[in-house]
Amino acid sequence: MKGIEQLVYTLLQHNECVVIPSFGGFIVKTKGAHIDYDKGIAVPAFKALSFNVKLNDNDGQLIKYCCSENHLSYFESESLVKASVDQWNQSIAQGHKIHMDSIGSFWKDEEGNVQFEQDRSFNLLLSAYGLELVEFIPIVSAEIDAPPNEIRVKVKNNKLLKYAAAAAIILPVAFYSYWIPVKTPAFESGMISYHDFNPLEKANQGNYKASNISLERLEFPKLEVNEQENSLNTEAKTSESKPEEPTIPTVIEPSTLHLIAGCFANLDNAERYIARLKTLGFDAQLLQQGKLFKISIGSGFSAESLIPIQQKAKEASIDCWTLKP
Repeated sequence: MKGIEQLVYTLLQHNECVVIPSFGGFIVKTKGAHIDYDKGIAVPAFKALSFNVKLNDNDGQLIKYCCSENHLSYFESESLVKASVDQWNQSIAQGHKIHMDSIGSFWKDEEGNVQFEQDRSFNLLLSAYGLELVEFIPIVSAEIDAPPNEIRVKVKNNKLLKYAAAAAIILPVAFYSYWIPVKTPAFESGMISYHDFNPLEKANQGNYKASNISLERLEFPKLEVNEQENSLNTEAKTSESKPEEPTIPTVIEPSTLHLIAGCFANLDNAERYIARLKTLGFDAQLLQQGKLFKISIGSGFSAESLIPIQQKAKEASIDCWTLKP
């Protein structure tokens, strides 16, 4: 016949809560494997037990299991459990410490409370069966055992590396802070090229030679005027006697890139703005596109050729945009 302690041990392996009527209940919690570096041990996964004397109501689990294992009736199993519990309660009340095999020990403290300590030599977790505590010796760091002189050398090397890294960053920045504004035309042109970062590359300077060019004088043949032309001249003279009509400035069609400084629907407004731009030094021209008159302050075949004009317009606080053909 199996004893009550053995039955409780088996139930703890398969259940998370086991109640002993009129004594108390066990609560099971599975904990994973871990390493205790302070004690130098590796602990496998296990089931941790906690005991609560207030969980003492009979849920029938222990008595039914006793019936099936010992082939007893329910009344006989209940009497067997009660006899063991009465003996445990009496021993604890008298101040004795009782021990359940493979489960743990019970006793009363000075305040009269029942205390429980699990027996760690047995692992209730079936999946960790056969695994034991593994003791190991922590590896001592090599730097602790190293002589003081070697440690100082390492510190010095680290400082040298820091200084070298700082110099590798500061020196190039200081060099190009002087090189780019002084030795390159980056600030004057407003553009910077990767060639400006190469101090060994020499700029190609253009070689120009002056040469005298002699052009032959052009002689224009005399034109004979016939009667038809005389009639045209007389008509022209009569037309000159008529009041002059206002002249329309030359209008050009946009065939290249133009820098537009204004757009007007009224021709008079466009002419006045052109006159103002010319006083500022711009070669202003009138472009006609649809019903609007656009005013160009410069043209070119590429966006790079318009950069100096854009800079000049920016200094004169003139907003402009690029018109493509």
